[in-house]
Amino acid sequence: MQASDRVLAGRYAAALFQAASAKGEEQKVQADLGSAHKLLLDAMAALRHPRVPPASKKKLVHDALGDKVGATTLKFLDLLVDKKRFDLMIMVSAVFTKLAADKRGSAKAHVRSAAPLSPEAQRELAAKLKNFTGKEIELDVKEDPELIGGVTVKIGDWVLDSSLRGQLRRLRESFN
Repeated sequence: MQASDRVLAGRYAAALFQAASAKGEEQKVQADLGSAHKLLLDAMAALRHPRVPPASKKKLVHDALGDKVGATTLKFLDLLVDKKRFDLMIMVSAVFTKLAADKRGSAKAHVRSAAPLSPEAQRELAAKLKNFTGKEIELDVKEDPELIGGVTVKIGDWVLDSSLRGQLRRLRESFN
């Protein structure tokens, strides 16, 4: 995906978020985007194909989703079809989720650890990250034995690398 697509997806997501916020439907639209993606997986090739007419694409979307998503989400998906931007749906959904989390004052932290983290360690890490960011933290913890020891934490664009592998890399770079 190109940088211009990311910018465009951000604009679409911001517009959808503004429309959903005006109706108080942020959580509903966020859930709808996730379920729409799952329900339309089999139809994505047709929805992205330039030779399939927009009317057929809209019918495909409406048939697949029916009453499973709200009117705001369905209108937005129709707009993506009309503007020939349906391939941005996944990225729009990701940006929308981030906007909703920002509004709620929360953030998702992607944590990789060399060994499993106990529930107590996860709570302590979440508390420290909350103090650092000022936001409620949702942890997404995955085990990665390649780290050798320690953890890495990524929240948005911010990365904390306290892994042994990262420390060894920084030590090597300091000698060069």
